[in-house]
Amino acid sequence: MRAGRIVLFAVCCFAQVALSQPVLLQIRPHIGDTLRMHLSQSVEMIGTTRGGGRDSATSSMTTSIEVFTRAIAHQWTSGGTLMQSITDSVAMTPASAGSLADLKRRAMTAKRVWVRVSTDGAMEIVNDDDPNSELRQVFGEMPAMLAREPVAVGAKWTREMQIPLSGDPGTLGQVRATFRLDSLSRNGDLAFISMHGTMSRMNSRSSSGALDAPAAPAAGTGYATSGTLSGTIQIDRRLGWITDSRSSIIVQSTIAAAPARKGGPQGAPMQVRTKITQWIRAMRTR
Repeated sequence: MRAGRIVLFAVCCFAQVALSQPVLLQIRPHIGDTLRMHLSQSVEMIGTTRGGGRDSATSSMTTSIEVFTRAIAHQWTSGGTLMQSITDSVAMTPASAGSLADLKRRAMTAKRVWVRVSTDGAMEIVNDDDPNSELRQVFGEMPAMLAREPVAVGAKWTREMQIPLSGDPGTLGQVRATFRLDSLSRNGDLAFISMHGTMSRMNSRSSSGALDAPAAPAAGTGYATSGTLSGTIQIDRRLGWITDSRSSIIVQSTIAAAPARKGGPQGAPMQVRTKITQWIRAMRTR
């Protein structure tokens, strides 16, 4: 009996030591695997115009979408895994004929698109001929999230990324996020990661795609944006894919009123709070 306890104790100690060793976190699905993904996203916007020392007009709008896709791993390349992505269905709430048709166009439903996924999580489209397509803009902004070197439980790493700002065309938000490997499952197959970050507004892009130099805002007008993000990521190391990703982004924007007409009262600025909640689930089709 005593010998059995000693063996059990030794096994537990060995497991703890193994899980404390650095591990390599990579996105590298097995060739031939078909991964089904379900994206749920909601966007809540609340705008408040302040005037006369107190809140006045307030308006709000909430939309949600669900997208079901398949990704098939075809080939490993020096830049990552070449995958074929197929969007099966798209649903939107509230839905209208025009908005749903536009959403399907943006998601390119039923079109087969080739995407290259690097081991650190960055994605890019490799066969879209339209440089201005929504799909290219979406995948083109998917950043590298994972550490490129092995990390131990408790380790942190930082990534910087750029995302387009809704309501301010041509302008990007600069996001700086810190990731942490919180824990591993008992056998080490599942890695649990948390992330926290901040966002700030960048300058507008020129027609060439380069960032313009800072310009002085016109008198009486302006657009200030800042925000925070948080979330969790679950990686199935045996599958080589992110199987659960949840994130929440809260953006606070101040839109200054246009210059008042001569002799007229100055308009009040509008405070806009946008909350984007996203949940992505994935599983392998057997």
